[in-house]
Amino acid sequence: MDQKRLIKGYGIFSLWINWVMGVGAMSLIIFLSPLMSKMWLPIVAIAIELVLFALVRHNREARIPVCYLIPFIATRTIFLSATVMIIINMIHLWFIDDLFEPELINSEIPFISTLIISPIAFVVSALAVKRGKNLNYCRDCRMRHGSAVERGFLGTMFSQEGPYQVTILCRLSGLLTVIGWAYYFIFYVNVNLNLPDKFFFVWMPIIVYFLSFIYLGIRYFGLWLYYTQDIEGSAMRHGTSTLLRYLIISDDHLFLNVPDLSKAYEPGENYVDTPVRMFIKHRKKISESDVEHYFNEFSGIEEFSVRFMYLNPNFDTDCNIYHYAVILENHQLVEQSRIEGEWFTLPQVERMMKEGKLSPILCAELNRVYTMAMAWKTYDRTGRRLYNIRNYKPTFRLRDFKDWDLDLNDPVWLFVSVNNEDRPFFHLRRFWRKYVNGIGE
Repeated sequence: MDQKRLIKGYGIFSLWINWVMGVGAMSLIIFLSPLMSKMWLPIVAIAIELVLFALVRHNREARIPVCYLIPFIATRTIFLSATVMIIINMIHLWFIDDLFEPELINSEIPFISTLIISPIAFVVSALAVKRGKNLNYCRDCRMRHGSAVERGFLGTMFSQEGPYQVTILCRLSGLLTVIGWAYYFIFYVNVNLNLPDKFFFVWMPIIVYFLSFIYLGIRYFGLWLYYTQDIEGSAMRHGTSTLLRYLIISDDHLFLNVPDLSKAYEPGENYVDTPVRMFIKHRKKISESDVEHYFNEFSGIEEFSVRFMYLNPNFDTDCNIYHYAVILENHQLVEQSRIEGEWFTLPQVERMMKEGKLSPILCAELNRVYTMAMAWKTYDRTGRRLYNIRNYKPTFRLRDFKDWDLDLNDPVWLFVSVNNEDRPFFHLRRFWRKYVNGIGE
């Protein structure tokens, strides 16, 4: 229990630490800009960006990965800002005399970096807000570590607080962009940086970001206090345990339990879900015979075959989740069993998913199975087409599930689904993933 509390506390406060790192790095560049020459500042900015980038990559392989969304956005912002600074330096060295009158240029004034960083941070964070869960960084995180509901408490918190932090960054950087450029056009004189100039261009952005440190620090301290109020005792939690989930398949049908809306359910239990799901004492490994025994004991069904799908290790130590598929030869086997439910076709399941009737974890399971199966049927492990037909889409049939030579626990097929020969810039994106992001094969 103490270890669990420690890990949860680390996950909660990591959100504040990562905000301080990401936003603090941008603030540091703004602070250094009046102290450094225009030639050295972009080099220092790139060095800071590389440090952040290394931390983001290291987190991907960490035992307890946390949400590095803000540092990720900061790396993009700082890199683009440094690129703009380098372009400005090049223009100043080679083309400035052709573009402006010499008396209008003051080469002694350093970069006013907030005029570059703030609008770029606003654009980058605004695009992240617009893309939401479809942001590549978030999508890669889900493919690598599982969906929010599969990651337990920390996964749910990260999925909520990450976008919230991006929204705050978008609003703050937008505010600083408007104030900074308004002061520049209305009051700034291209002679030097006087005290009012330094306040609006240097100290005000730093003060605004520092206040955000305090606000988010209070927010996450309060969240930590709320967590320690023994919310672990709620019915939503089962301590350190292992969850076994079985998807029951027969032909092209799924057997699902439909809740009785006239009854009262615990939060999260009033969804359509597989009827066979159980908590057992925490185990890192489960034998095939134990898996079959648990299903038989729960359902009373004798004739079935079980196939392992994938594992969610849940690094926050709440509960690891094993996902299995049970294949039945015919529908009648459930009639004399101890489980209740109905058989549904894939179109019916898809319709319920769109209507929000399926449990989030069942949606995650079905999305994973469909996405990986379609990628495996269409491409090889490198993302190249198996058939020389552009945008070819094979048939997805549950009846073939038992014959698939597909490892659903291997996330490479999730990456192939978003980076393959039918996507633009396939080779460039594959090179980037393999040698820069470190996600590729």
